[in-house]
Amino acid sequence: MGKEVETLRKKHNVFVLSFVNDEKEEQLIDKEYKDDTKCYFVKSNTYTKATNALLNLNMPIFFAIRSSSEFKKKLIKIIEEERIDVIHAEYTAMGQFVWVKDKFPNIKFNLVEHDVTKQSYDRYVKDSTGFKRIYNKWQANLVEKYEGNCLKKCDEVFTLNTKDLDLLKKYYSIKDAKVITPYYGVDFSNVNKNIKKVPKTICFVGQMARTENHDAAMRLINIVSKLNRKDIKINIIGAYPNQELQNLESENIHVTGFVDSIEDEIMKNDIAVFPLMLGAGIKFKILLAAGLGLPVITTSVGAEGIDAEGKYLLLGQSDEELSNLILKLIDDEELKNEVASNLQKYVLDNFNWEKSVALFDEIYK
Repeated sequence: MGKEVETLRKKHNVFVLSFVNDEKEEQLIDKEYKDDTKCYFVKSNTYTKATNALLNLNMPIFFAIRSSSEFKKKLIKIIEEERIDVIHAEYTAMGQFVWVKDKFPNIKFNLVEHDVTKQSYDRYVKDSTGFKRIYNKWQANLVEKYEGNCLKKCDEVFTLNTKDLDLLKKYYSIKDAKVITPYYGVDFSNVNKNIKKVPKTICFVGQMARTENHDAAMRLINIVSKLNRKDIKINIIGAYPNQELQNLESENIHVTGFVDSIEDEIMKNDIAVFPLMLGAGIKFKILLAAGLGLPVITTSVGAEGIDAEGKYLLLGQSDEELSNLILKLIDDEELKNEVASNLQKYVLDNFNWEKSVALFDEIYK
């Protein structure tokens, strides 16, 4: 999103309004946006999210926690004072603010769907039982209603891959959405090429507070532990690992927590493995690992929007299939290099930020 702002500001007068969720984000704002008079922030914490959720029980919870009165007031103020022409909103939940079109009929409202949320909730329902299944089904019904209503009111809808484009047609009859090639945080021409790899190391990358990432990391640790290979090490890279994960720290398992340079941490590893079972949409972490030159093993969930047929990614579903792929790859240097090279070229050729620049030039001309 930072790259989008940077790109749009080259040709347009862009104002930013965003939630700030924790201390790390506050520190980032103080460092990067302290003197930026066109950026506005609204603090969001456990208390404000709980309050917003309770006040908006008719909304899906991931919409409700962002239904902030302070955010709404700031949004209206910016539109009125700065005479805003277009709102470029990120994430499905921010689509709820499409109501500004009723108050300001001439404004355009464009939304970037980072994934199709209905698909995520359908999976939550399928993979849960008992009270949790009842809750997930209730939320899934609300998601379908709110996601669909928001999308249909938008002037432009963007997705991050063609798979989600097809889902929007299927679920909501949205036929004219456009695909943005995502920017996943690294200028590969500036990457430190001198990072030394540690042989027979596997990494998993993700924001570890997310359930799908925690579960996948735990699954990876379980799969590797059953290989009975003391020479294979695991690096779990990403902020906010919970205590359960931290307790597994050992000679063969390293849980990094937040790191200053995620690309340096990834490049220390031999291969990347993402045994994802939940989630929807394109996985930036897979693009990042692949773009940095690691061969990647993942599931059909991880491959969505990138390489669903497994032409470049190595795909497995069961623990046994993933185990076999790990053993096949980690001991074969020639195969490892071949898979990594083909995958890296595919990602750099097909997920190029310049395509998004051209699309923005067309939409916001």
